[in-house]
Amino acid sequence: MLILERGLGALAKDVELTFDVQQWNTIIDQIEKKIRELSQSLSKGISKNERMQFLSEAAKEFFYFKDGWRNYVSHGRGDYDEHQAASVLEHTRAFMNHLSSQLSE
Repeated sequence: MLILERGLGALAKDVELTFDVQQWNTIIDQIEKKIRELSQSLSKGISKNERMQFLSEAAKEFFYFKDGWRNYVSHGRGDYDEHQAASVLEHTRAFMNHLSSQLSE
């Protein structure tokens, strides 16, 4: 889950926010607010549509990572067998590859 924090930080930086000590929920809410603002301010067109789709999907994915996996692992409330753990790792890898296609640290 720590690698996802790097991705969350990169996404925050991309929308001109700083992610340092906030809780995931706080920064995800701030990112979603920025995305709504960008939706209103960017010029219409294909580039806006592509940007909004990327940002919206990324923000929602972090929400699901947080609620689906991170909170349970980080707070000692969940155990995963090797198949579940492999699934989480593969999903994380694929998502981070997707993020890195448009973002950098």
